[in-house]
Amino acid sequence: MSVETGQENSYQWLLRALGAYLDEEPSCRISLAEVSDGFLVRLQRALHKLDPQVEHFQRNTLQEQLGRLRSERKHTVRARHQGVWSSFPNGHQDFFRALGYELDQAQARGILIDELEDGVVVTYSYPDTAIGSKWKKRMVVLGISEIEAILNAAFERRKKPGAASEDDSSAQNIPPSA
Repeated sequence: MSVETGQENSYQWLLRALGAYLDEEPSCRISLAEVSDGFLVRLQRALHKLDPQVEHFQRNTLQEQLGRLRSERKHTVRARHQGVWSSFPNGHQDFFRALGYELDQAQARGILIDELEDGVVVTYSYPDTAIGSKWKKRMVVLGISEIEAILNAAFERRKKPGAASEDDSSAQNIPPSA
């Protein structure tokens, strides 16, 4: 994995670092909101226990986490995930990285991610060049099949010859909103 200078602030890499944190212990019922200096994350450690915790992740903390991930390069045993994440053995890190790539391609800002029982809702603002410099808001519901499609597209991008990172492709797999 190579991260070019300046890419550390991309959603692809910030969300990957956040996903790695979430993978350290079981995490479910996640709500993530972008704030001016990073992200606020509400999560539960047990699916059927309504005891949420809220954590603030600053961008510089996530960049440090990303640096540790790059330097360690060791495969750690991940916790068993609950809820929608139980369908994905690689947990949050892989999906958040792939979703971050899609959000970067959409030029997203002000993202919100909210976990459902069978998927996630992603809301973000993006520039609408068709109407000048106006911003539009978009909400997308990603079910299990859409999550799988985003993960599979990321896997395909990474296995392309000469593709050192997911930044080389321009495909956008977040389905259009209805």
